[in-house]
Amino acid sequence: MDNFGQGLQRTSILQELSGGNAELGEAFALILDDMITQSGIQNPDSEPFDVLPDSWRTLAKKPDKTPDDIKTLDESLKSEIYSLAESFLLYIARETRNLTGKLEYQQYEAYMLKHRFGRYDVMNKPEYLNKVKVQIRNAFNKLSAHGEPAGDNLIDKHDMAAFIYALSTRSRRGDNGEFLGFEINGFIKPEEYAVSENNLFDAEDNLFSVKLRVGYKMLSNI
Repeated sequence: MDNFGQGLQRTSILQELSGGNAELGEAFALILDDMITQSGIQNPDSEPFDVLPDSWRTLAKKPDKTPDDIKTLDESLKSEIYSLAESFLLYIARETRNLTGKLEYQQYEAYMLKHRFGRYDVMNKPEYLNKVKVQIRNAFNKLSAHGEPAGDNLIDKHDMAAFIYALSTRSRRGDNGEFLGFEINGFIKPEEYAVSENNLFDAEDNLFSVKLRVGYKMLSNI
């Protein structure tokens, strides 16, 4: 684990995010930011991010999976997603000097203004800044409540895991285009991330909100 907090007494963040690595979280944050040029528009030169290892994909393609195979897939999926979620949250916590591993709104806003919107010089554009703050608030509300109307007003590792699940999940469609549910793709692709982020910034309940709810329940075994 990253040495964030070294020299301090053992704080709750070192327990809450014990599986995280801030360097991995920083790399993930930079990759996500590079996927878009602005909200809803992808960067054509960016690369996808693979959430799951090749070993998981190989086993997932096995035609006659045993109960142990299915259990291994499930446990590996949750482990990989939680590791990335804790790493991402640990990096954000480090950037905002959060010592609990659970982000409050002001910390999330400060991070987003600096790292997501800093390139647009929003602090010197009041009319744009106000719009951006609305988007950030909408995103925080969805993440902290895993897409539901009410939450605890904190983003914890379970909320962040649901976020990563939602990003790496795609809709399944039948031959006639009918919706058949979601499936884990495992890849976060720039064109899909641009749409997901746009939906995250939207106050309305939408498909991304549904993915957050499904991911939260699946990963938490609710």
